[in-house]
Amino acid sequence: MPGLVNQQDTITTAAIAAIVAQEVTAATGTFSFDETNAAEQTVFTNAPGAVRHVGAILVDTSNVTQNTTFRIYTQIDGVNYRLVYELAFVAAASDGLNLGEYTFYRSFRLTAQCGGGGGGAVNVPWAVV
Repeated sequence: MPGLVNQQDTITTAAIAAIVAQEVTAATGTFSFDETNAAEQTVFTNAPGAVRHVGAILVDTSNVTQNTTFRIYTQIDGVNYRLVYELAFVAAASDGLNLGEYTFYRSFRLTAQCGGGGGGAVNVPWAVV
């Protein structure tokens, strides 16, 4: 049955190529998080343009001094952003967060919100991989 084995190998190779083609392009940046502002602030927005797999959304919280809620939204209907994940972070509890692995069909964004009362803006490095 060598033909069957070859066919299976071809399907596996094609499946792997399809998965790799759907990976989101890695992106990194630094967000200036104003801890004096109690309003929700957008850390980043990503518009993949097609179904994309995100291996991790990472946030470096080492500079964050206020308890902060991180939220991930996506455009389920293609227009309005809807909340899909939320994490309440306690200041000084961690140096970094992995907010999870996702497959997005449309644009998605990460936001941060604290209660205000901080000393000013702090740099929050992030990565989408």
